[in-house]
Amino acid sequence: MKNAAIDTEVLIHEIKFNAPIQYVVTSVSGDTLKMIYYENVSLFIPPNGLNLSYALHLTQDFSGSLLKNFNYNAYDQYGDYTYDWADDNLNNVTKTITDTTINGTSMKNITVERPFIFTKVYNNAQLATAEKDSVNAVITDKISFSSFVYFGKDYPATTTSTSILYLSLK
Repeated sequence: MKNAAIDTEVLIHEIKFNAPIQYVVTSVSGDTLKMIYYENVSLFIPPNGLNLSYALHLTQDFSGSLLKNFNYNAYDQYGDYTYDWADDNLNNVTKTITDTTINGTSMKNITVERPFIFTKVYNNAQLATAEKDSVNAVITDKISFSSFVYFGKDYPATTTSTSILYLSLK
């Protein structure tokens, strides 16, 4: 009996997202505003699609939020800080991969959770606190995500966006 052909195009294009509300925790220390964004995104891809990929990529787009106005540090896979850059190749990112089922279809759930630390130094603590209060009042910010598979070529990206909730540490 001959095995059914695998439609690579369909498998690799079936990336789905679960991107719940994203949280940014704000605080002030002296004259420095610190905002820690905790990325929490799950990608779903059929097991054969994951097996047939060389790399799965995930990018963040902060342009729909005030975060675009701040510099950030992120951790690389070795625990070192990077400046204004986060690796989008998930081969190089700490993640968890589990099996799941969506609407009766087996999928791989790839969950990425990592902090981005945004900071800005102000002339004094009062200005930093005023900016923190202003940030925490924002309720319309969005973050967008894009993911694509590389398997001999870049396949078209799947995108989604979600809201950001700013929370203050007292």
